[in-house]
Amino acid sequence: MAEPRPLLEDLPKAGTDQHLAANVAAGHLALVPTWLPLDVASAPSHTSAGSGGDGISEGVISSNALAVFMPSNAAIAGPHSSADAFQGNDALINQHPTEMAGIGGNGGSGNVAIGSGDGATHAGSGGNGLFYGGLVSTEVAVFAPVNTAVAAGPGAEAHAEQSNNAMFLQGATQMGGIGGSGGDHNVATHGSSMSPGTALTLTGDYYAGHGGDGYFVGSMVDVSIAIFSPINIAIGAAGGSAEAHQTNNVIFDQGTVQIAGIGGNGGGFNLSSDTIFTGNHAGGGGGDGSSTGAMVDVNFGYFHPINIAVPAGGTADAQQIDHVLYDQHALQLAGIAGHGGEGNLTDAHSALVDDILTFMHS
Repeated sequence: MAEPRPLLEDLPKAGTDQHLAANVAAGHLALVPTWLPLDVASAPSHTSAGSGGDGISEGVISSNALAVFMPSNAAIAGPHSSADAFQGNDALINQHPTEMAGIGGNGGSGNVAIGSGDGATHAGSGGNGLFYGGLVSTEVAVFAPVNTAVAAGPGAEAHAEQSNNAMFLQGATQMGGIGGSGGDHNVATHGSSMSPGTALTLTGDYYAGHGGDGYFVGSMVDVSIAIFSPINIAIGAAGGSAEAHQTNNVIFDQGTVQIAGIGGNGGGFNLSSDTIFTGNHAGGGGGDGSSTGAMVDVNFGYFHPINIAVPAGGTADAQQIDHVLYDQHALQLAGIAGHGGEGNLTDAHSALVDDILTFMHS
């Protein structure tokens, strides 16, 4: 005879779930927290709005310039004669190379990027700049004016005048591995409808108006050579008279600017927002700057004026006036991080996994 079951077992029990499937699920979720995806994770999606593109350069950029300026002026008078020679020269020699490689584009402004939470989300971020190789620049300039007056014989008169104005621009600008600057008024956030596995926790990276990183690996070399050698000669033979006057005004600008591995500046008034966050998070942050290699700047300036007066039985007058300016300054910048922006907001709870587990088991 079967023993009757107590009615108490058929009554609902307070504090328990009456659905078996729900109990199984609850037991399973006790081992695997609800904030972890239960299915096989797909490839993370990437969302970008108004972000600058990356600039990547590999190889060698070389510039070689050669300029030679050698004006010659001569007055030669025989017996009982006269000769006059006048010469004026103005020269502008621009050998200034600009070499730029691996420059990331700047991020735009007023963009909104809504990500799924598992990939990178960029809004108005500057692109990364990467350079691998070498930037080489060589400039050579030679300025050698010659002025000569020769009175050959009695009663001869020779008069030679030369005026030279020359400017050599040999300064080089070399830039490699520069991150783009972040834009302003951008928003990077997640969508309102997301999968159950990522409804609370976002593992992707959120960047709004973030400056791009700058990486430089290689060498920058700039070699500038300037030679200035004016020659002025007056020769007066017996009974002759010679005058040679020379004036030279020269500017050699050999200043060099070398910039490598500079992070882009962060933008202003950007917002990156999420709920529970485990990935990277930045609003208007400056990019990293990294430089590995060498920067070399070599400037060589040579000034050798020659002034000669030869009274060979006559009269000789040689006058030379020289004004020379050498600018050989160098500005070298490498491995500098970008400045952070102003008025940016990062709204992240930053709940760590350990804190969540502690809370669930408490």
